[in-house]
Amino acid sequence: MTKKHVWILRVASLWTFYVWAVLVRNMILDKSNSLAFRAIHIALAIVSIAFAAVTWRISIFMAKEIKNRKKNKVIGEGMALPNSSK
Repeated sequence: MTKKHVWILRVASLWTFYVWAVLVRNMILDKSNSLAFRAIHIALAIVSIAFAAVTWRISIFMAKEIKNRKKNKVIGEGMALPNSSK
């Protein structure tokens, strides 16, 4: 994974959060739909926002991994890496 992929995950997370937050706000303010309809869509929003939060956490983890790989590459420059296929 590259930094570009991390940013794609972050943008997707932010977009998902924004879209569903707007929908929840609209569902709460707009009383023209039934309570069941609004409740189901708010529940869907909660699940989607939870997925967005997990995606954001993955992007944080991957950003740290990328940083550590770069750091280890600089430190280990010229050193042979152990063969992990044994």
